[in-house]
Amino acid sequence: MYPGSEGFDGVVSKEYLTFVMDLMSVVGGVSFRRMFGGAGFFQGGKMFALAADDTLYMKADDSNREDYLGLGME
Repeated sequence: MYPGSEGFDGVVSKEYLTFVMDLMSVVGGVSFRRMFGGAGFFQGGKMFALAADDTLYMKADDSNREDYLGLGME
């Protein structure tokens, strides 16, 4: 269990937060913060993803959009 996930029964399940944080452990330095019933994921003080309804949404812009699309992500 990760700090901040205790007693959290919002839109994002504790199990999903644990799953995502386990995946992010290879990146290092990732934390999450509960927000608006979901959870925001941060590294170096910058938010790069949002989880809602047990779905992870990655932040994309013109600099990385093609990378995501090339991997078949929507």
